[in-house]
Amino acid sequence: MSKPKYKQGKMIKSIADFAKSDKKWFKVRFGGDKLKTVHRSFLISWQYRTLELFINRGSVYEADEITK
Repeated sequence: MSKPKYKQGKMIKSIADFAKSDKKWFKVRFGGDKLKTVHRSFLISWQYRTLELFINRGSVYEADEITK
């Protein structure tokens, strides 16, 4: 298994936060405690309501690159 390239960053609290974010990668909790790294374009492809539900649930975070 490879080492993770990104760690959990700032929580996205609104659609406006997501729109203002300059990050290309995000950590998303789809269920349970595990976070999955996804590209911004994946989240943009969701319908507005789906993205809003995940954000309101506190399941979307910016992904910060891990540096050595």
